[in-house]
Amino acid sequence: MRYTLLLCSLALPWPAHVRADDVLPSVTVNAGKLEQRRNDTVSTLSVGHDELIRQGDRSLSDALKRQPGISIGGAPGAAGGQIQMRGLGQGYTLIMLDGVPVPPGFSLDSLDPELVERVDIMRAATAEFSAQAIAGSINIVLKKSGGRRERTFKLGASGSHGMPAGSATVQWSDRDGRLAYALAGTLSHTGRQALLDEWNRAVDADGRPTLLRHAPLTERVTSDGIELAPRLQWALEGEGSLAWQSLLSVRRLASRRHALETAYLGGTTAYPDNQSNFDQDSGTVRSDLHWLRKLAQGASLDVKLGASVNHRDNDYLFLGRGAAPGQGSTRQVDSGVDEVGVQASGTYRRALGQHHTLAAGWDAGHRRRTEFRRERELAPGGPPILADEDYTATVRRLALFAQDEWDISPRWSLYLGLRWETWRTASATGDGQPLDVGAQLWSPVLQSLWKMRGKSQVRLALTRTYKAPQIFELIPRPYTVDNGNSPTNPDNQGNPALRPELALGLDAAYEYYLGEGAMLGASATVRKISDVMLDRLYQQGGRWVATPVNNGKAQVRGIELEAK
Repeated sequence: MRYTLLLCSLALPWPAHVRADDVLPSVTVNAGKLEQRRNDTVSTLSVGHDELIRQGDRSLSDALKRQPGISIGGAPGAAGGQIQMRGLGQGYTLIMLDGVPVPPGFSLDSLDPELVERVDIMRAATAEFSAQAIAGSINIVLKKSGGRRERTFKLGASGSHGMPAGSATVQWSDRDGRLAYALAGTLSHTGRQALLDEWNRAVDADGRPTLLRHAPLTERVTSDGIELAPRLQWALEGEGSLAWQSLLSVRRLASRRHALETAYLGGTTAYPDNQSNFDQDSGTVRSDLHWLRKLAQGASLDVKLGASVNHRDNDYLFLGRGAAPGQGSTRQVDSGVDEVGVQASGTYRRALGQHHTLAAGWDAGHRRRTEFRRERELAPGGPPILADEDYTATVRRLALFAQDEWDISPRWSLYLGLRWETWRTASATGDGQPLDVGAQLWSPVLQSLWKMRGKSQVRLALTRTYKAPQIFELIPRPYTVDNGNSPTNPDNQGNPALRPELALGLDAAYEYYLGEGAMLGASATVRKISDVMLDRLYQQGGRWVATPVNNGKAQVRGIELEAK
């Protein structure tokens, strides 16, 4: 149960020395996002700031799951769920922040909708952005500097499952000659508690029950965060601009879980009464410099430079109590991740006449990730078990692309694109073998829009995309479970021989526009995926272990209906 208690907004008055004629007039040109979507050859759904904050959501994931084709994985109401498009899970959807792919571990729950100007949802890949988008792409655009003065302060309070939540938001923007500046910030607290009623069942080869356990789990999660998004923008000569955009996010997460098992058949796990405490402190600093220069004959050069630093510090404590007195286990894990990345991209665009635009560019990045793990396990009557692991990994990528947007006739427009990407992952583990794997891919893209007579139109898209394995899936390092190791709850270990999944995609859509701000749509999609990554389950040293492997092919089909 979720309910809103308070939501208020305060606009601060102008300083007394500001005259009415000093304030730039506010002129709003609104062609309508629906009308823009109707005319764009590339199928894109843009969700503006007003729509994102309309329901009072305190996380971007909650605001986005109301959009067609978007769902959030994980338990209902739980934080940290992965965003999904077309029902495909983690890794199949490309998430970008201002056009740059976000690092692993980034969660939309950590971003407040108040900091976002709009979200572009692209159902089919384009050559300009990474082709690691089998299900589609989501580009989050942070708030830009406005041309008018704004002083806004908001307070919000709500409750969810008996726990309070609150937030404070500030928006501050102004202009001084050619310089426009803005600052958006949020301070938030959220909480959640739940009872998960879990049953474990197993049968033998003849279908006879061999296991029946009831393990109700109580969970309490709190999260506190602060976010700041400053932006400066200078208007240069010749309609050019130089902009600096940053994002600072600091968050503290605390989770408390307790499980108490009852075995009706097959006995309990080693620790039927267990609790776990998890605390995480995380911080993100991201800064981007964007230079736009207008050239002769309608051409433009768009260059972006960026850097990011991500840090996570985790403390985990597991307390397990056995069925008999004196049986128990205590496991303490101290782990952390530091990730530093730099990226650069450039795009040259030129219009060939009124209805033809060519673009070409490059995109490069370098990311270094360092992770440590200190594990201590204590059991009564036995020596402590110590496990220290460290690794450092680097990921380098380079992409070149070209695209052509052409209005062939008033009714028919075409988008052609070609992207070449290469990436390499190298890792050095404490006492393990070094890892150095890479791949490259050509990604052709075709999108077409045909406007029929009246208010109807048809879209078609052909794409080639991929899904690359994550760093932790490549490094042959074990991750052990605390309690109840079994075929359905195995340990996990990476596989250095893992290859990326490759996909061929076909999308078709029919759209009918009823009038201003209203439309009906139906779309169908097919994805043929090769080298699908699945877990291979085996036993090692008496424990069940799951390792990702490339195993065969898959086909994904879907139908989506939309009404607005």
